Amino acid sequence: MIERPTLPAALRAVGLTLVAPPAATVAIVAARALADARACPAARILAVATNESDERAALLAGADDASSGSDTTIALRARRLLAPAAAITIGSLHIDRITRTARRNGRPLSLLPREYALLDLLARHCNQTVARAQLHQALFGLRFDPGTNVLAVHVSRLRAALEREGGAPMLLTDRGRGYRLIPDHPPPVPR
Repeated sequence: MIERPTLPAALRAVGLTLVAPPAATVAIVAARALADARACPAARILAVATNESDERAALLAGADDASSGSDTTIALRARRLLAPAAAITIGSLHIDRITRTARRNGRPLSLLPREYALLDLLARHCNQTVARAQLHQALFGLRFDPGTNVLAVHVSRLRAALEREGGAPMLLTDRGRGYRLIPDHPPPVPR
């Protein structure tokens, strides 16, 4: 538990409320409790450290940010972690998160709301396999596999939209694990 009694007030001052995982989008944890925060894999983790050495250790252990500063600084860093990027570009795919639209090679993709949510989630985890369980939770609010093909149907529709007009495959299936979105062309090699 974080022993900073004025932190909730500092968070409220920037428009945030401190909640405990797994409901949290940003997990604010004591640096020594970083492993416990991984119980909520979708959360961004801000480690509250007691000194600079703890900050470095928390960042090396996988925290998205760490601070040993004032409660106001911690609150501002939490707000920054929550601010989504307005746009995501992966190869020829461009996702506008404000208008909730996507384009590939300049061509708009016709996506249903859940297909857009699936694309957005996979894009935020580009090149990483997103587990089926995590997708069921994020898209349908289910904490279990319902034993239906509803997820596979949305993946199939998204894949068809992405690959329309001969586009290179971007949405891969990692059999038995989940799905992964990759760039359609590798990044340039520095010279």
